[in-house]
Amino acid sequence: MLMLLATAGDLGRMFHSRIVIANASRAGALEAARHPTSYVAGQPCNALTNRIMCAIRTESGGSFIDITPADVSVVCDPSPCAEALGNVIRVKVDGEFNLMTPMLGAFFGGQTIALSSTASAQIAVQPVITAPSSSATPSPTPSPTPSPSPSPTPGPTPDPSAPPTPTPTAAPTPTPTPICFPPSADFTFTPGTGKKKITNFAFTDFSTSSPLCPLTWSWNFGDGGGNSTSTDQNPTHTYQAKGTYTITLVVSNAGGSGARSRTVTVTP
Repeated sequence: MLMLLATAGDLGRMFHSRIVIANASRAGALEAARHPTSYVAGQPCNALTNRIMCAIRTESGGSFIDITPADVSVVCDPSPCAEALGNVIRVKVDGEFNLMTPMLGAFFGGQTIALSSTASAQIAVQPVITAPSSSATPSPTPSPTPSPSPSPTPGPTPDPSAPPTPTPTAAPTPTPTPICFPPSADFTFTPGTGKKKITNFAFTDFSTSSPLCPLTWSWNFGDGGGNSTSTDQNPTHTYQAKGTYTITLVVSNAGGSGARSRTVTVTP
């Protein structure tokens, strides 16, 4: 009976690991579509230079397999990676799953099973918005031809006590109103898992918005209570009890809003 339970547990963990590898490659491809040049081969997550690795690590956090920078490869078609219509980027994630029951090793050819998944995405191209011209250039008006006269007419004598003629103030050039599209919400957090009342999770916002369309942030860390929400762009949070929690980020601008959810496991 114990052997059957162990075998079933191994099969369940292996199935879960295959899903993790597939989800990690898809998360990397989605991030790569938005930031195709933010990848450094063989290097760990970095919010400025290696966002693709950050997305993969976040998606695989708390699983039965550990995905290292050496397990990830990124290829662009055409190469090198660049933002252009029709360009495609592919993210491949490898991993190893170790069986615990020797009986299953006989069926799979060993206790270690190699897992791999590749996901592709078309590189996103941001639209170029051209501001309309504020006004047309006026055509010059020709000066009238003076009429001939037998003698000049003297002009009025200036009054020294009269106030000076005010200089007209030019009207300000109107600023064009930006066109705002609904934003795309995304974020990562470190570490991938932690302990209750000890680990201070750091959340990093990776949301994107149209130019000149500022964002607002609304976080829900999923554990209830007065400290379970935040409006900071990059907040931190410590969980008080063990469990698996769903973190949700909603970002908004003048064109609408977008949401992204991820899960985190907190141990005793």
